[in-house]
Amino acid sequence: MNILENLKIITPKILPSGCDFFDQQKEVISAEGSIDIVAGPGSGKTTVLTAKCGLLLNDTAQSDKGTCLITHTNVAVDEIRTGLKKLGINDIEYPNFIGTIQEFFNSFFAKKAFHIIIGEKTFNVVDDEEYQDKFEKLFDDRKPDWYLVNNPNVKKCNPQILFTDNLSYEIISDAKPSYRNALNESVRTLFSWGVVTNQQCLELSNWYINMHGPQLKKAMSNRFRYVLLDEAQDTSHLQFEMLNYLFSDSEISFQKFGDPYQALYNIFDGNIDTWIPTKQLETNYREISETSRFGTSIANIIKNVCVERYDTFTSLNIIDSFEPHYIIYKNEDDLISKYRDLIKYYELESDSFSKSIKKDAILSPFHNDLSCLFSIYTKPSTMQRNNQSPVKNIFHFLVDMICKEMGITYKGIIEMLEVDLTCRTLISKCILKLANKNLELNTVIKLFEDILINLSNSEKKEFSKVNLEGQVEYFRQVFFSSLKNVDEEETSKSDFYIGTVHSAKGETHRSTLLVLNTKFIDYDSNNELLMFDLLFEYLLGNYKNPEEILDTVEKNETVKSLKLAYVALSRPTHLMAIAIPESIIKDRNTIIKLDKFGWKNSGELLHV
Repeated sequence: MNILENLKIITPKILPSGCDFFDQQKEVISAEGSIDIVAGPGSGKTTVLTAKCGLLLNDTAQSDKGTCLITHTNVAVDEIRTGLKKLGINDIEYPNFIGTIQEFFNSFFAKKAFHIIIGEKTFNVVDDEEYQDKFEKLFDDRKPDWYLVNNPNVKKCNPQILFTDNLSYEIISDAKPSYRNALNESVRTLFSWGVVTNQQCLELSNWYINMHGPQLKKAMSNRFRYVLLDEAQDTSHLQFEMLNYLFSDSEISFQKFGDPYQALYNIFDGNIDTWIPTKQLETNYREISETSRFGTSIANIIKNVCVERYDTFTSLNIIDSFEPHYIIYKNEDDLISKYRDLIKYYELESDSFSKSIKKDAILSPFHNDLSCLFSIYTKPSTMQRNNQSPVKNIFHFLVDMICKEMGITYKGIIEMLEVDLTCRTLISKCILKLANKNLELNTVIKLFEDILINLSNSEKKEFSKVNLEGQVEYFRQVFFSSLKNVDEEETSKSDFYIGTVHSAKGETHRSTLLVLNTKFIDYDSNNELLMFDLLFEYLLGNYKNPEEILDTVEKNETVKSLKLAYVALSRPTHLMAIAIPESIIKDRNTIIKLDKFGWKNSGELLHV
């Protein structure tokens, strides 16, 4: 029985009743050898990847060689494992591997390298925020006496571990000479204790692979017949270099899945893409360019708001999406009111839109853009973004609010709480109140104020710098929407999700509003470029290859803007919209051009 015949058997288990994989998807599932697969937004990449992985796992069940599937987040791993369970595959056993790219490097190489260099100490990989906290405690003891400003951001100082053949190592960094030794010694101490970052794990892996390259390549070839790399565009240069070396053996089928137009993680590093699929080599290239997420009205914008014009990208028209809209706004209240009215209008017009349980989202490229526009927006900490317990998420929110009001660092507030039993008791009560779906807002505000009074020795009695009521309501909206046991429909009908484009990557919304208030500033020339101006002609269907832009800064910011817009505007199923500050509209001709191309003015639709 060939792979397509096996696919027919598993299709009812993994797709909704009556549905089938379309031709492009089947071609990718059945493809052999090392190939690049470019999968556009909403093209069913994850489902295709899961189906292919399931078929390969069954095919190699009796073989001594297995399948390796590498993706970038634990969420993606869980989604793929859930899909495999539908196919009856509950356990992933040797020689197979399914996990994140960091887990792959850590378990196969970094941990082994660490123990060779340091010995039998605990290998503790921490996120950047926890590492910074541990670093600061050491740096405080080592910094020069004159150093009175905030401690440096260790990540931005780019510390690197240099290994030698005799298993010794040194730390180098880009820290300023005046405190470089203190920073480097702090990093060295943490490393000697076994506290490492994900980046340091990659440096360890690279050293280990360089030391034992041929043997490791042979070991990979003996263990894996197929390697599937998900979200290849998000792979760092070092990760990609190591993977290509390890899996370049002709006996391994190394298949890379992704969308190069969504490569966001390099936009602050010169926009140099790691993974560049080559269309000219047809034998090594496949495409899934048909989307079921949204209709033609949205697809026509997406194919043009792209680093390379995406002419092959089309919609299957399973969903009847609305025409694209624009909102011209004066301020926060005006924007929220107009977007809310636009959503209400289409809830009355469209039954499928009204019944959709997906969220409505307002996105902007950067946290600062959102903070300047929305009084309720707070940048989430790393600890909030990570999959920590609900109690910890609430605790971090509480501390963040107090930090902002008192103008004290997170670390400083934590140190104050460690010696203040009364405040710790108040925080415990506050956490219980915030976790209760029946919010007693006045009680929560009073608890916040009591904490503030205690920590400030009665110098501050109420929140004046922070819009506490708005922050609490917004936090609770995001908090409850993240809990799996919360009724999804109830959550989706609450107010908008507000976040960065990066935070929404991989999501699907029923409506998405991209706020175009971003300004890119070239500090060398002091020139200012508006994201709206850079995108304007692309939004009108007038594609221009960014490589033809002569000004280097403008070219770089155009590529950045296109990648951000492509990701943001490909999230919605029904309603795509952009928000334009009234202050940047140069003349009436701008509006006329948008109207002529088919963008709908929300103000005219709603008679505002």
